[in-house]
Amino acid sequence: MRNQPQFQHHQRGATLIVVLIMLLVITIVGVIAIRVAVTSLNIATNSQIGQLLLQTSDTPTNIFLNKSEFKNLTSVMGAVGKAISDQKDPTSRGREYIFCYKPTVSLQMGSILDVTVLIPPASTAPDDSRPTVDTTESNRSGFCNLEEDFGSAREAVVTQVSVKYINSADPNAAPGSDLERGTDASKDSNIQQGKVLGRVRITATAILPNYSSASLADVQRDCIGNASSVGYINDNSDDGLRTKRTMADCLNDYGIPVNTQIQEIDLKTRYVQVNAPT
Repeated sequence: MRNQPQFQHHQRGATLIVVLIMLLVITIVGVIAIRVAVTSLNIATNSQIGQLLLQTSDTPTNIFLNKSEFKNLTSVMGAVGKAISDQKDPTSRGREYIFCYKPTVSLQMGSILDVTVLIPPASTAPDDSRPTVDTTESNRSGFCNLEEDFGSAREAVVTQVSVKYINSADPNAAPGSDLERGTDASKDSNIQQGKVLGRVRITATAILPNYSSASLADVQRDCIGNASSVGYINDNSDDGLRTKRTMADCLNDYGIPVNTQIQEIDLKTRYVQVNAPT
């Protein structure tokens, strides 16, 4: 009887190592793909949010500029007219007239019934100082409610608007004080020149409150204001206020996306001759 030769097989594990390496590579590629996808999604979301906020914050200024009739715009029953009218009192200059833009409400935009008058902090006050509500204009309905005052049925964006009378040379100067003295631009002309009422600055801040990192009630009380508290100023464009903390700064600290649009409007009446000259 012949002995059959016996062969010994040595398992070196090469296949297992190759498979593990391939799994590692696939995992790394998958993780990179997920991160790229998440980054792309964040970029797209941020772009969408930015566009939404830009369009929403631009709407009130567009209405003031292009859609409002002059007599309605300058009526004392509105925020702009109220800001102009109050300039007759030197102690009222430099104040903010704020209201919440509510396109779903039938009232006139910026009706005096929905306006809150804020007195900005003094230029020498600390940068985190808050304004005060005018004691003679104690209405608090101008503060937007972050949980209710949405601009559409989508319930996404809330828009706070500030109106402020300014002067190109001196924000605290009286109306018309920057006009040239000793001249009559309408003398000997067929068309009487307009009467300058002044310049107002519109500051519209669009807000996405649902991105808040804290309770909206806390954000409301801290940044904007309510029946018992006052937030921060909306407009810090004037000299002495440029370093002051604004409502938008406060909202950003809570992780809330905001977009602020600022538009200055020159207000003047123009009288046009409708009859042929004699």
